Amino acid sequence: MPQPIDLSPLQRELDNLRLHLCICNNAGTCLGCQGVDMLRQQAQMIVSAASQPVLLQVAQEAQAKELLKQVQEMQERLLRDPEAAKALEELLRYFQAPPDDTTNH
Repeated sequence: MPQPIDLSPLQRELDNLRLHLCICNNAGTCLGCQGVDMLRQQAQMIVSAASQPVLLQVAQEAQAKELLKQVQEMQERLLRDPEAAKALEELLRYFQAPPDDTTNH
């Protein structure tokens, strides 16, 4: 799994930029403060979005493995049950392809 992204260097640079652009004494009301806050939010959204597909893929893969494990366990239980094995055999016989008729007419 990838390491979490450390945004602290970017946050420090944004804080420095805010000091240079701010004209409201850090009240958050000027365009400089609001712009830096918007950049901060966008950076967090980008990092979050960029790491999301990997997390979703891992979660989906884990769910698929768990489902496969459950199906295999169910198959093993069915095969241990003589009545279920007989029913499965009859079902497979029912769904078998018809015999191939290769005789020339």
